[in-house]
Amino acid sequence: MDHHEQWAELFGYASIACWIVVFSPQLYENYRRKNTDGVSIPFLLLWIFGDIFNLLGAILEHLMLTVLLLAVYYLFADTLLMGQVLHYRKHPSIATDSNPDDETVIDTATSPSLDHHSNDESAPLLARSSSSTSTSDSSSRTALSHKQSEHTRWIVRVFFITSLLLWLFLLLGSALFFFWPWSKEKVDLSQWHLVSQSLGWLSAILYCCSRIPQIMQNFRNESVEGLSLTMFVFSVVGNLTYCMSIFFKSTDRTYLLINFPWLLGSGGTLFFDFTIFFQFYTYQQHRKSSTSP
Repeated sequence: MDHHEQWAELFGYASIACWIVVFSPQLYENYRRKNTDGVSIPFLLLWIFGDIFNLLGAILEHLMLTVLLLAVYYLFADTLLMGQVLHYRKHPSIATDSNPDDETVIDTATSPSLDHHSNDESAPLLARSSSSTSTSDSSSRTALSHKQSEHTRWIVRVFFITSLLLWLFLLLGSALFFFWPWSKEKVDLSQWHLVSQSLGWLSAILYCCSRIPQIMQNFRNESVEGLSLTMFVFSVVGNLTYCMSIFFKSTDRTYLLINFPWLLGSGGTLFFDFTIFFQFYTYQQHRKSSTSP
């Protein structure tokens, strides 16, 4: 075994390690909140169907053992996460971040004060002044929040479109690499199997499209609440190491062409994952600014 194959195996098993734990943060987040409203069901469904076609294509194409192991584990983890989502949607739990005891303390603390000043002649004037100030502050905060919201929508929209264009350029560049006529290294299409490659391409398209419903849900809600950032971090690292394992195995054009759907399914999702990273940053910054006094 040469150094390239050793590196290929190392990256392959590193990818497996990431995917073994990738869903754990989201599973824990769902369990902690007893709520899965932050997770898009179309996102999970597309991911599951992508994993099914990925496994079938990998089996028919006789791909590396690491590819097959990952494909099997994907289905197991997907099923577990989908089961959790359906369970909490069917049996919703009342869970709030606020403590009801705090509200009771506030009520009991303020009630005597109101009774004490009920006979004070200056109380109505103070109440009107306080109410006017409160209304003015509320209007200012609402206007500021709306302005920040519009700014956030514009930033996320531009970032998403840019990511999509980069993905399309990657796809076009890869096609030119494989099929450009002046290339001296010819592609042996006799090793290219229609059924398995079609399954691989369908899987890649589903993987890349799966992020779009989640991105759009985050965009509509202007929130990433309920999503685990760590899950997407593991996803990015797992996809990167997975692609590296294929490249270190061989850079032969025929070999890369056979594996290209699986490369696209992993590498193509990176642009959308980084869009979600950007949403985490943008919406959390927006939340901090809107809650600050």
